[in-house]
Amino acid sequence: MFPRAVPAPAPPRTYTVSELLAEVGGALRASWRDIAVVGEVSRWDLRGGHGYFTLKDRTGSLNAIIFASDLARVPFKVVQGLEVVVRGSLDLWAPQGKFQIKASAIEPVGAGALQLAFEQLKAKLAAEGLFDTARKRRIPSLPRSIAIVTSPTGAAIRDILNILRRRHDGLSITIYPVRVQGDGSAADVAEGLRRLNSRGEFDVLIVARGGGSPEDLAPFNDERVARALAESRIPTISAIGHESDVTIADLVADLRAPTPSAAAELVVEKKDALVRRLSDCGGRVTRALRARLGLERGRLTGLSRAEGLLRFRYKLREWKERVGQSLNALVGALERRPQASVASLGAARKVLANFARVVELARRRERVAGLSASLEERMRRLVERRRERLSQDAAKLEILSPLAVLARGYAVAFREGARTPLLCASDVRPGETIRVRLHEGELKAVVGERTSPPKRKSARPERTDAPPLFDFLFEEKPQ
Repeated sequence: MFPRAVPAPAPPRTYTVSELLAEVGGALRASWRDIAVVGEVSRWDLRGGHGYFTLKDRTGSLNAIIFASDLARVPFKVVQGLEVVVRGSLDLWAPQGKFQIKASAIEPVGAGALQLAFEQLKAKLAAEGLFDTARKRRIPSLPRSIAIVTSPTGAAIRDILNILRRRHDGLSITIYPVRVQGDGSAADVAEGLRRLNSRGEFDVLIVARGGGSPEDLAPFNDERVARALAESRIPTISAIGHESDVTIADLVADLRAPTPSAAAELVVEKKDALVRRLSDCGGRVTRALRARLGLERGRLTGLSRAEGLLRFRYKLREWKERVGQSLNALVGALERRPQASVASLGAARKVLANFARVVELARRRERVAGLSASLEERMRRLVERRRERLSQDAAKLEILSPLAVLARGYAVAFREGARTPLLCASDVRPGETIRVRLHEGELKAVVGERTSPPKRKSARPERTDAPPLFDFLFEEKPQ
């Protein structure tokens, strides 16, 4: 019996690359249509309004993309290192065969999206100095024209108008109607602030909204509203929500009111209280003026009765007489001065007419200039001859200098501490310390052996003292 032959397996279907990627991509999109993935954003890049990023955990990473339309709905700024939950669908990008997730929403892990957006914007604007107290302006005490940016149908505007009418009727109030919640409300509020500033006829600008959830107050945490408040030339008051609600608009505005009603109370003082304050101030000013006038009147009366004031008349008469005498003396001196000047001028003319040698001044001046130039030339030649002679004498001295002798390799030896040079080897003993003067520097040496030359008669007597020319060689130098 022979075994039956095993049929060969059928070959697998052959795909093109595009077919395989299309089939895998379709399977992914069908099976993984709505998923949520948590991870850390390790790379974030904006290109053409779309966000390209990577999600990672300890052992893996996943490419992700979020299109501009979906990214516009993310209230916070996605940054690298932020842990998020991404919701979307899996996909395969055919041109590079990359597996990725198409995100439709991004939520931060831990804090809510609105709170994270609030903290990010708050840190950014604080770094730019928009919250600094130094840039906040004082609200006018008596505003005549007030502008309000709020919803025309909300309870906030009714509370503000009631309080303003009750405290100080007759004010000019302008209401700029805007949406205070929902899509586009932040743009409406920012536009209203800029429009009112362009008119430039208001003393105070109030941004108001009643209480609500964090989502309802989100337009007042928008960067556009914050920058419009910072750019406002009109002092601003922010009255958003309740006292516990703090928004970016509250931090940027010149003054924060805990509620819209409180904003109306802060901006306008009660009319009757103002009138009473003015009356009190007028009374205090009147009493102060009367008291000051009484003091000054008493002082003037005392001065009018003073002895010094009585003697002033006599002093004034004396000064008048002295001024009259001085004036007469001055007039007499001025009258005599022209005559004296005429006499002096005549004498000067007579002297000049008799001094005929004055015409020789120009010729003598030229002669003096020539003599001066000749003297300078002679002095220059004399100095050059003296300088040349000095150079020759210096060269001769250099030839005779003992330093020149030392420079040719000779040396001078003398005992330690002595100034007299050694002329004979017999003048020292073995083991004695001597100093040897060279051309540059000195040497200390110990005599080990000496050799005395044969004595010969000399026509010249031996010198026991060093020549004066060598004295400076043996001066003690600091060690």
